[in-house]
Amino acid sequence: MPSHALDQRLFERTNNLTDDNNTVLASPQDGIELINNWLRVIEGNTATQLIEADLKELRDELTLDQPDADRVKGLLLNLADNTALVAQSRNVQEQTEGKLDDVAFTLRTLAGL
Repeated sequence: MPSHALDQRLFERTNNLTDDNNTVLASPQDGIELINNWLRVIEGNTATQLIEADLKELRDELTLDQPDADRVKGLLLNLADNTALVAQSRNVQEQTEGKLDDVAFTLRTLAGL
């Protein structure tokens, strides 16, 4: 399992994918790199299986020359919903719950909501 510092950087990098005006600040390649890092963190955790599957599908879509915008949006919304569910899990610490809620918000923003 990665260190707490790595986890913290992933939360920060994810939340910095958009600016205060909800402008996307990342390329598909940036997204792929971030997804790969998140997959290393959550791999094998039964509580995050749905997130893991959606992350892999999103990564695969982003590797295409012309990602399907509707598919990307749908995956981002699924990820946001599932991340919010994980945040509400009884096994999540309060501090982590807030960070996961922020990630869910960022994912919805990336989806255009």
